[in-house]
Formats: sequence, structure tokens, C-alpha cells
Amino acid sequence: MVHVKPFVLDHWDTCVDPVSLQDLAKLGASDSSVHPVEASNSLIYGSVLGKPELRQRILALYGHAEDNPIPALHLAVTQGAISANFLVLDTLLGPVDHVICQYPTYQQLYDVPRRTGAEVSLWRTHAEHGWIPDVSELQFLVKKNTKMIIINNPNNPTGASIPRGVLEELVAFASERGIIIFSDEVFRPLFHDNAQEAPPSIISFWKQYKNIIAVSSLSKAFSLPGIRVGWIVSPNPNLVNEAINARDYTTISVSQVDQDIATYALDPVVRERILDRSRSICQQNLASLENFIAQHSTQLSWVKPTGASSAFVRILDRQTGTPMDDDLYCEMVLRATGLLIVPGGKSFGTEAAEDLKGYLRVGFVCSTGQFERALGLWGEFLRVSVTSPRGEELA
Repeated sequence: MVHVKPFVLDHWDTCVDPVSLQDLAKLGASDSSVHPVEASNSLIYGSVLGKPELRQRILALYGHAEDNPIPALHLAVTQGAISANFLVLDTLLGPVDHVICQYPTYQQLYDVPRRTGAEVSLWRTHAEHGWIPDVSELQFLVKKNTKMIIINNPNNPTGASIPRGVLEELVAFASERGIIIFSDEVFRPLFHDNAQEAPPSIISFWKQYKNIIAVSSLSKAFSLPGIRVGWIVSPNPNLVNEAINARDYTTISVSQVDQDIATYALDPVVRERILDRSRSICQQNLASLENFIAQHSTQLSWVKPTGASSAFVRILDRQTGTPMDDDLYCEMVLRATGLLIVPGGKSFGTEAAEDLKGYLRVGFVCSTGQFERALGLWGEFLRVSVTSPRGEELA
């Protein structure tokens, strides 16, 4: 039996304040006669690759249009990005392979390769460099059997976005060696720095290199985690087909009802209204969080995120200035206030968790009123000295 390591983050994870089916319908598609769910539709399996209209609307996110088609792109709809990630990694990797994975990142991206027996090297990023990966370091990590480089852009948990220039360097490095680039882009297009160009999808390099894969979904930026719709897209049909062939043994296809809702959500008019809503929530809450951290700068430090829906904030001991035990700290905050903060070292760190000790993953994408109340609770907690059940002073 294959041992499955507990997936810590998925007991805590967040997305932009989810919309209801009723609210979605009120956004109004470009064709007013269309609704999120058509009751007359037959509940058949449907295409294993996904509903054709939905596929076209997903491809439009990558610049594909009827008057400007990208014939090289191949796409399959999946049950969320988590399924897409698993299918690709579990299918394409095995015991003879070596993988380089951006770090810190979503646990699934390095633990599924390990589960297959692949060797995983962590491509570490650092707060002092804005959590941006350094392509020059890859020369010290790459091996003869390196099959894949895994990135997460924008990054979970740091909120850092890999800029175009770094992506260009990465594509050049991988293409020279025939290494697959796998990019988890589940938080795309949620970017917050309007002064800078939003980094492109890895798929934008399809003319330069074919061995690239992107995964995304409607769960995060599009505020629809409950419909479980994600996708795999690549200019290399073999990479998509391998994953979909493996899915034939499990779920076959995605729910027709979920695909209908997803198709409606990606109507050009509805899509932009959803994203405008998500960006507005993020903009307001991120400004509040920035002000909050400035008020508590003796205990909290961060690199302001440029994308995604979370910030990686470090909590320091008030007396010593050293990083605190993030797991214990989050437990104490939860017990004292009912406020849920994700322990960064426990959820994203290596087994020892010392490399990310003291980091907290702070989601800032709930409703603005709820977020302000949460900051009020946390602020009050920061102002008092507390002692843990183990007798340790925490603040």
C-alpha cells in the first residue's frame, strides 16, 4: 500500500469570497436568455475532454479567439486544479525521474512526485529576494534525469508573482535540456500591482517551447470552489492525453451541471464582473492588511504580495525578535479568539519546518467586513501577553 502523507493545507485553504448560484445569475450574461443551469439539458457523461463551449471559453483566457486561434493548444477539463495537478504529476513521473520544485509552495506539488518515487529537489526562494526564484540556481539542482521543473505562479503561500523576464530565462533553460515545465496557475489572473505588467501564463511561450503545462481552475480568482472545475492546457498533446487516459480509471468526466455553471461564469461579460469583484475585495483587504502590519511592525514582517489571495507574514517574539513557533501560535490565536490563521512552517515547510519557522499564511479574500473583524481580533491578541498550555510565553 502506498503511504499517503496528510495534506495539511487542505484543512485550512481559502478562496476569494465565494459567490452563490443566485448571485452568479444576477451578473447577467451577454445573452440574457442564458442561465447558469439549463434544466432541460440531459445529464449525460459528456465529452471526457470537456464541454466544447466551456473549452473555448477557457482557451480564451490564454488569448485564443475565433479570429486569432492558437491551434497548438490542447486542453482537458478536470475536477478542479487539485485533480489536474494529481493527474499530471502521478502520470508523467516515476521512480527514475528527478523533479525540481519551487519552494515554498503548495504541498501537493512536491509530495505527489515523491509519492510516485521521483526524487525531488527544492528550488528555494527567499523573502529578501521577494520570494522570486533565481534561474541561475537551477544549474546546481539539475541532473541528467531531471524530467520536470514545477512552479506556482502566482505563488501560494507567498503571493509572489514570477515576472516575464524570469519566465523567459526558465523557458530557455528548460528547452535547452528538454525538461518539462509544469506551472500551477490556479490564482491567475489575481494580480495586485497595477504599476507592473502582470506576468504571462507559461502557455504564452507555446511558440518557443512545447513541453510546458499549465493547470488552473475557477476556484480561486473566480470565486467558484464548489463547482470543482479546473483544467490542464499544453501545446504538447501527449502531455494532456497521458493525464486524461489515466483519468479514465477514476472519474471519466466532469459533472455536466458543473460545466454548465462554469460555461456561464466564463461568458465574457460575467467573467469580467466576477474578476472585478475579486480584485476589489483583494484591493480593499490587502490595503487593510498592509496598514495592520505597519501598526504591528515590531512583531510582524512580510513581503507584500503581488498576486494570489494570501500573504506570508512572519510573527516575531516581542522580546527577542526571533521567529515564534507558528503552529503553536496559530493554535493559541484560535483558542483565544476563534480566528483561523494557517501556520506557514507546518503547512508549507519541510518535515523539520525550521526553514519557514514563524511564518503565517494570512488569507485576505473573505468579505471586507469579515476581514476587518478578523484583524480587530488579531490586533487585540497581539496587544496582550499570552502563555501556551506548555508554559511558554508567546508574546
